[in-house]
Amino acid sequence: MDRLSILLHSRRWLLLAALALVSLALGSAIFSGASFTSTSANSASLAAASVQLSSSAANQAIVAASGMKPGETRQGTIVIGNKGAAAVTVVLKASGLTGSALAAAIDFKLEDVTGGGSAQKWSGKLGAFGSVDLGAFGPATSRAYRFSLSWPSAADEASLQGASTSLTFQWHGTAKGEKA
Repeated sequence: MDRLSILLHSRRWLLLAALALVSLALGSAIFSGASFTSTSANSASLAAASVQLSSSAANQAIVAASGMKPGETRQGTIVIGNKGAAAVTVVLKASGLTGSALAAAIDFKLEDVTGGGSAQKWSGKLGAFGSVDLGAFGPATSRAYRFSLSWPSAADEASLQGASTSLTFQWHGTAKGEKA
């Protein structure tokens, strides 16, 4: 046992033990293979703004043109509003045309008469009307439009006597950034 006690008390033992501990610590630090990552999740809440068009004459004729004759003009006004919370682009489209012979004779003019002014939006034969972009409507805004139908005096062909025509106007509002 003398040797063991001499070994334990010798400086070599302390030196070897210290070197072993340092080697072990360095080896663990260098070869640990530890990998540190951090992740975070972000959530977002999205809500679509509403688009709601209103009409002062919903499901009604805009122009009362019954009994119209060559040389006469008839007009009607409608107010279209955006009751929604989003700015929208409004397009007026026509569909369901009947009586194309009379529609080819009647002149049609569409004007924006908001605020007492007058800005022409479309003009031509009624039968040629397809659609017109009326521009952007901000939230809670409205515009007034005057529809004018004129039957030129020169278009008094006997074949148009008793003829009728009709079409349906549809107002389409698309929020900015969406496709129509």
